[in-house]
Amino acid sequence: MTPVDVAALKTGAMVTEPTAFELKFGTFTAERVRLIEGRRLLNILAHPIDFVPELTELSYTRIFATTDEMSKTGGLPAEFSDTVNANDLVVGVTSGRTNGSVRNFESIRVGILQFGTARNAENVATDIYQVGTSRENPRQPFPIPGYPKANGSVSDVSVNAFQQHGPFVIVAAIQEPQLDRDASADKIKRFLDQQIAALDKFPLIADDDLLDLPLDQDGIMRRAMDKSPAGDPLQMGFNDEDFGTFLPSGILHFERNALETRKAFEDAGVDLIGRRYSTIYRTRDVEAAFTLQNVLARRGKNDMVLDPPPGIADARCVRLAEPDKNRDFDGFCVLVYDRYVAVVMSTVGQMKRSLSVDVTLQERTAAQYAILTKSE
Repeated sequence: MTPVDVAALKTGAMVTEPTAFELKFGTFTAERVRLIEGRRLLNILAHPIDFVPELTELSYTRIFATTDEMSKTGGLPAEFSDTVNANDLVVGVTSGRTNGSVRNFESIRVGILQFGTARNAENVATDIYQVGTSRENPRQPFPIPGYPKANGSVSDVSVNAFQQHGPFVIVAAIQEPQLDRDASADKIKRFLDQQIAALDKFPLIADDDLLDLPLDQDGIMRRAMDKSPAGDPLQMGFNDEDFGTFLPSGILHFERNALETRKAFEDAGVDLIGRRYSTIYRTRDVEAAFTLQNVLARRGKNDMVLDPPPGIADARCVRLAEPDKNRDFDGFCVLVYDRYVAVVMSTVGQMKRSLSVDVTLQERTAAQYAILTKSE
């Protein structure tokens, strides 16, 4: 590590002290508590890349406890809201990948919906199927091998399935411009096999007990940044559904280069991640941290290099060609301190994306470094 004079860093008005992590309820308290369970579910949600590895482009990852949030881009259609509401949704998660093409679009989306009882989950799986097959241009029934109750359906370009398993509904959808029905059905079967095995090992926790779970395991959340100054454009686009601790399998749903990043997590011994206004990865040691930094900071074909903050020579900073789907940031820096890797984000908008200097991002990154030095 290149030595850093923390006292000389330019942090502007950014918070530079570790701050305790607390859940902020305000309104919709019950729903916000259930989001804790949603973050746990994301850790066991099977990855799209395991079934269609050629679809490498990051799409949307959603954690939701209401149908309003469920029906946002990347979730599930609003036409399913009535049955989901009627059967008392606990929480849901969805994740997807695409080929990044506009002309010949391909995608896979997977998800889990959790309900209070197995009967409710069964009702939802059946009702969703009926919605799809009774609309003006109905989908056709379609069998999924080995799963006679998967509620599979097909159109010219997509195969869907909604499999009830205990209090859960497992969701899978594959879209292709020229659909290979048999191959898609096989991929969904393999996904269901893997997801059911994971759910069978998933310990359900009653709503009343969710707040007993540790909010800040090993102080990882204290190492992540709290809210930036008022008016900072970054925080305006943030919801805090994804604020909390994750396992590598969970945070991978938010990562750009999923196959490469998963291997990097394994090689670096990543065992815990904390996510607030920045994301902190705990690795095996400082050497592993620098190895992970190389992967997280890797540029896409049309991304550009940004100048690191003055005084932090080891920081690696990137301007994205397209904003991140889930947090809408278009610039980020990756820095290392001891065994920790931090990803710090920024938004400047279309007009400033050609500039190599992002002062706000530099100040935020410097502040993050200061926080890490004080979090021993």
